[in-house]
Amino acid sequence: MDSELLETERGGAGEHDASVVLKRQFLLLRHKYETKIQELSVIKQLVEALRLTGQLDRNLILRSQLEIIRQYFGAEQALLLLSDMPQQFELVVDTAGGDGVSGERLLDGSCGILKQLCSQHHPVVCRDIARDATEQEWGLLRGQSCLAVPLLQHQVCIGAMFMVYSTLYECDHNQINFSILVADQLATTVMLTRLYGQMLREETKRMTLSRFFSRSVIDKILDGHGIIRLGGERKQVTIVFADLRGFTALSETLDQDQVVTVLNAYFSALTPVVFKHEGTLDKLLGDGLMAIFGAPLSRDDDPLRAVNAVIEMVQTLKAFNRRHQFDGWPQLKIGIGVNTGEVVAGYIGSEDHLNYTVVGDAVNTAQRIQTLAEEDEILISASVHQAIAANHDKISGLKGITALPPQLVKGKKKPLEIFRVEY
Repeated sequence: MDSELLETERGGAGEHDASVVLKRQFLLLRHKYETKIQELSVIKQLVEALRLTGQLDRNLILRSQLEIIRQYFGAEQALLLLSDMPQQFELVVDTAGGDGVSGERLLDGSCGILKQLCSQHHPVVCRDIARDATEQEWGLLRGQSCLAVPLLQHQVCIGAMFMVYSTLYECDHNQINFSILVADQLATTVMLTRLYGQMLREETKRMTLSRFFSRSVIDKILDGHGIIRLGGERKQVTIVFADLRGFTALSETLDQDQVVTVLNAYFSALTPVVFKHEGTLDKLLGDGLMAIFGAPLSRDDDPLRAVNAVIEMVQTLKAFNRRHQFDGWPQLKIGIGVNTGEVVAGYIGSEDHLNYTVVGDAVNTAQRIQTLAEEDEILISASVHQAIAANHDKISGLKGITALPPQLVKGKKKPLEIFRVEY
């Protein structure tokens, strides 16, 4: 408290004079004003610590804010514990001992000072840490007394702030009220960093999924509808295999960097076509790709969408060639095979590396049909032909379907019925 105010509080010969009373009132008001200015300065510093941080690193921001609070309260040590589950707290910042203490980092919130904070939702002044704290708490609080303040979010205790003193902490009502205010600021920081971390995880997940699924499929996956499960499920799907014709020989005339550049541009042009028609990119295969229509989401028109997609893929590749004809790039030609059949679809792999894919004879058949296709030729199986027979008007660019002589392919005892898509 201001020394002048203390002097007037002691009184004197003229302690009842009007001038003394007025002076006392003036000094008291000035003291309250200066205290409020200090408090506002602390709040401003806390906000600045959050705003000036380049990235939302939780511990870095909280350490910075906690140090500001410690200095204001004149404590020798400040600690911050956070809780992600009931009655369990983790030490995340200790201004006297780094971002934690070697050994125990988790504290039981069902007893000691933490229990009081969780039950009372109000600051606790502990005058004798050795007497009132649990063994876990006593091992962290390096002093005689402390001010403990809960961090609350919707009336739930999400953390605890400790100001620790080597001597007896003098309880000041205004300081306790202010501690509630700064604890609210810390709680806001905690929730912001949690939200930011969740956003980063969701964005990473979305970026990973965007390599294989269309936007609408990604949205449903992230909504948690359970359309993708560990293991597999039987589904009726349409499989597309597309492969460049003669690219191995063409690549021998190019340097390695140009081969990579051409392939990257080729895939960048064709994969959006798969997504446009709500297909799933299963994998890239050297200079080819495999796509699925009907997994993880099934639709009645999967074969129609697949045929629409492959016609657009060929047309896209022709436009691609025209754009790059003066760049010294080879003119690319593609062969496509399409088949509809039952597969097992799901996440396949190990716990550390999972891929969403489909397996089954229908996949092998689609790949075999693709090997029969000539340059810029689209071949489909009898199952695809039957599925689209009544809906030719719904296929953009389709001029007709031509039946070809049955073909005997590897792995099949009977010749396959093959049809060529005329576009």
